Amino acid sequence: MSHLLICGAAGYTNAGDDAILWGMLAQLQTALPGRSIRVAGGPELSELLGASTATPVSYDDRAELARAIDEADLVILGGGGLLYDIGYEADLSRFLGDPSDRQWLYETARIAAAAAAAGRPTMLFSLGAGPLLTDAARRVAKFICDHSKAITLRDQASADLLAECGLPRSRLHVAADPALMVEAADGRDFVQRSHLAGAPRPWVALNLRPWGDAAQHQRLVAEARAFVRAVRERLGGTTILLPFQRMYDDDRPLLLRVAQAQEGAVLVESAPPPPDLVSALSRCDLVVGMRLHALILALDAGKPFVALSYDPKVDEFARSAGLESYAQSVADFDSRSLIESCQALLQRADIPAHLQTRLTQLRASAALSAELAKDLLESKRPRSRPAAASAPTDRIRVLMRIRPDHLEQPGGDTVQMNETKRRLEHLGVAVDISGEESPDLSGCDLVHAFNLGRPEEPHRHCLEAAEQGKPVALSTVYWDFSEFWTWGDPDYWELPTPEEGLPHPRPAPPPDPVEARRRARLDQQRRAAIECAAVYLPNGQGEADLLHDTYGMDPSRTVVVTNAVDDMFFEAKPDLFVEKYGLRDFVLCAARVEKRKNQLALVAALRGASVPLVIAGQPNPTEYLDLCRRYADENVTFLGPLSKEELASAYAAAKVHALPGWFETPGLSTLEAAAAGCAIVSTDRGTAREYFGDMVRYCDPKRIDSIREAVLAAYREAPPKELKEHIRARCTWERAAESTLEGYRLALAISSKETAADRHEAALQALRGQADYLAKLAADRAYEAQQMKEWGETVEAELKRLQAEFDRLASRRLYRWSSAAARAGWSLLRVLGVKP
Repeated sequence: MSHLLICGAAGYTNAGDDAILWGMLAQLQTALPGRSIRVAGGPELSELLGASTATPVSYDDRAELARAIDEADLVILGGGGLLYDIGYEADLSRFLGDPSDRQWLYETARIAAAAAAAGRPTMLFSLGAGPLLTDAARRVAKFICDHSKAITLRDQASADLLAECGLPRSRLHVAADPALMVEAADGRDFVQRSHLAGAPRPWVALNLRPWGDAAQHQRLVAEARAFVRAVRERLGGTTILLPFQRMYDDDRPLLLRVAQAQEGAVLVESAPPPPDLVSALSRCDLVVGMRLHALILALDAGKPFVALSYDPKVDEFARSAGLESYAQSVADFDSRSLIESCQALLQRADIPAHLQTRLTQLRASAALSAELAKDLLESKRPRSRPAAASAPTDRIRVLMRIRPDHLEQPGGDTVQMNETKRRLEHLGVAVDISGEESPDLSGCDLVHAFNLGRPEEPHRHCLEAAEQGKPVALSTVYWDFSEFWTWGDPDYWELPTPEEGLPHPRPAPPPDPVEARRRARLDQQRRAAIECAAVYLPNGQGEADLLHDTYGMDPSRTVVVTNAVDDMFFEAKPDLFVEKYGLRDFVLCAARVEKRKNQLALVAALRGASVPLVIAGQPNPTEYLDLCRRYADENVTFLGPLSKEELASAYAAAKVHALPGWFETPGLSTLEAAAAGCAIVSTDRGTAREYFGDMVRYCDPKRIDSIREAVLAAYREAPPKELKEHIRARCTWERAAESTLEGYRLALAISSKETAADRHEAALQALRGQADYLAKLAADRAYEAQQMKEWGETVEAELKRLQAEFDRLASRRLYRWSSAAARAGWSLLRVLGVKP
């Protein structure tokens, strides 16, 4: 009887290993419906599988295991377990052992050897690797991989380690942990069994595992007890102490010590099966965990988590979930900072959408393993996968394409591009920049396009990449323009003389038909660029949600890249700016001087306030700068664009930085100013709240009084002490580059699954889209020409009417007499020396 055989470490009462198996079964049963599956595992495997159609096989019955291997169509090494050698003596004698060996490295090697002897193909299915400290362990790991037809690892660190063992990089594919595929069951029984009904909220699940020596255990227990008290006293909530393992490294004794004499703590006897465990976590509000799979299953449940890291794999998963800034090392475990991280997470309104996006991305990555298993069964060998999908970073070659005027009109997209390029090169990525019209893309693995605020260029860049079969990572840099188009044009504002009053925003009339058609074309280009791109790199979750709602951008292919600040701004000093300009303790607005940045409203808001204001930036156009000057009083200083060094010094010399633009994502100058120690006033439109929370002042760009109130309040106060460190911890170009590289890898992984026919069809679709766009453009141009002709005819007719009216008036005697009298009067005034 043919079947799949999964050989893993499930059934040994480790909830993480059990969850890996459960996720694998879900993947394989979807990819290979109707296929019989056997599972080798520990003594509790039968209970774990329950009503599942999978058949358990015991490692202790070697004859049964041998028959299962001999009859298998494919032997899968996975479903729990880890290739490592820490904590026990590693040598080749273990390889020869006859009884089953709980050290998974050697048990896996024996299974791989038996499968090879039986002529059965094997694959590694999202295994983790490391540490491998001894040469013997590394040789055994290489032996296992050499005898596997396909290899997927659960993280990049595992792939890097096996490459160091001598495996070709082209064979090592990264696919996320299968436990990410576990769906929740009904968890009401868990609540009842754990006596949680009516317990005060929030519910915080806490998982700890034995780690280190007795002194470290004692400290871990003491800090955990303090944390339980803080959850009760500061949050008013309940801590659920949740063990993840019973046999071998039993979590329960440690958690029992934490629970003793601790009010507000509920100790769970043991973790339920994976679907029930996910459901139980979904009923919590937050998870704090040491074990990796406590965090993975928290993400499955859609719940935020704080990682207590004892191993790099924990740090890497926290990064993949976008929650690394909340993580703590177990060695530095501190209950006070932990409760602050929990409070911050519980206050984030964007967390559910953020976690759903990351979960969708990781599940898409996890699907690769089952696809490779299906390939092996259907074609006896996996489909060829380009090495780029799992290649070392120095083999990724990227062409960044940018608008042609990026040097003449630098902006946030330009800074983002240049700084990301520099940090990516530190990570080993080869990056070129091009503003050319149609460069040759043959030398790159993927194209990085920027800025849907100006969609003409990224639209063209995406189309050309599709034509040449290159995947695109798209930095969207976008927010909805609707409010700006309605309210942001001062041509329609009330503009009294400065002596009579302040400018007042008024809505523009509906756009004329030509402008409406132009805006519709821009939307069409944005949608086409999004359809062409493989991966999207917005600067905030709000931006991602907006693009998803407006243009259907796929959350599973979205990696949020937090905007960042150069280190030099954290160390900025005021001396250079003060010596050159003689200004200190002023309000600064550093941005292009243009309608979207709304400097006119800022100038008007501070008129008469006796607060010095400095406007620094390139005018775009100069007429808008002239309008700002018109309403400026003697306290306003206008400077042109500043060098990077002058700008850093200006931030340090300023007291407040204000950017009341019509939207920001969130505004690079705002981040830089916060890093330099300024109090911040930001527009409340865009993603600024994601970055700054309640540590800055927000204003309504439509209301002059709102801007004035926010700026004067910030000017009176010192900036929050934590603001600078908040930015330092979260907004670095190194982190931005790592997230961008994550996006590149996702794009290449998606591309690697496409066949030549897929790429050909994508190119055809791009060309059809371009043809549709050009047809619309031609129709719009014809419409505009007709409108211009009609407008010209209308103007000509009006001029003729006015000329006829003037001729009629001039022909009348009264007009001629009044005209002569007027000329005589002016002559008399000049003779008398009277100045009119």
